[in-house]
Amino acid sequence: MQQDKERASLHQDVSQQLPGGRPNTAIVDCSLNLCSRLLLMMSIGEPPLGIDGPNTIRWDAGTLREFTLRHFGLGSGAWLRPDKPQIGRIFTALNLRKIGGMRIEWTRNLADHLRLVDDDKTVSIFDCVAYLRFQHKCVSSSQQLFPASFVDETLRTLALLLPQNDTKTQEWLAAQIEEHALDPLLGECGSLATHERRFENFNYWNNRLVILKQALDEARPQTLSQWWFDRRNGVQWYTFWVAILVFLVTIFFGLVQSIEGALQVYLSWKALYQT
Repeated sequence: MQQDKERASLHQDVSQQLPGGRPNTAIVDCSLNLCSRLLLMMSIGEPPLGIDGPNTIRWDAGTLREFTLRHFGLGSGAWLRPDKPQIGRIFTALNLRKIGGMRIEWTRNLADHLRLVDDDKTVSIFDCVAYLRFQHKCVSSSQQLFPASFVDETLRTLALLLPQNDTKTQEWLAAQIEEHALDPLLGECGSLATHERRFENFNYWNNRLVILKQALDEARPQTLSQWWFDRRNGVQWYTFWVAILVFLVTIFFGLVQSIEGALQVYLSWKALYQT
């Protein structure tokens, strides 16, 4: 596969290695799909046993490099244009959960990275940093399977969502790594400088980042915890919590007055009864 052989040629080579002289096409296809899955960490082909995710990709012809170029390559598709070119520091995986109300789904399928599903309520994040760094070392060699700079950009999306210099994000991430048995290197992706946090610096993942950022911008607080963490609009945040404070104080003093009035009635009745 790493020798730029087309799938038909690989199919013939594997068939010749099978005993009996009559190759089983299904077995050969499953073997090629399994090898490509392990090499690319993508859901390629339908597994013969078990249940796969909904985003299975087919590799029917051409070389494996051509396949990854078609799937991840820049192509001729139009880029989505964001409202603002700069990506603020609020755009982290932790804030997607706390402010945007999204569920973070850790995935081992690279094709699902940054995919937003479930009516914009679930976002997938690829966690295998060790695999990406291994592929990054193969950039200048003939073993590189992905388009140029694709792996480096994928690592930068992790640095964007999981900044190493954000203490709260790192504390939350440490708990996620332990709970879900994730790659420990997730916490060592570094951080992006201000000039690096621009949509124009992302080519392969641009559209998914734009969609994800728009989903966060359009999210409105639904629970008290989201109201507490969502401080994008300072005036709205202070107005809401001042109103809550006034409401609680009103209830408190109303309760105090009710108790005081009840005591007065009780003491007056007791005094009247004694006389």
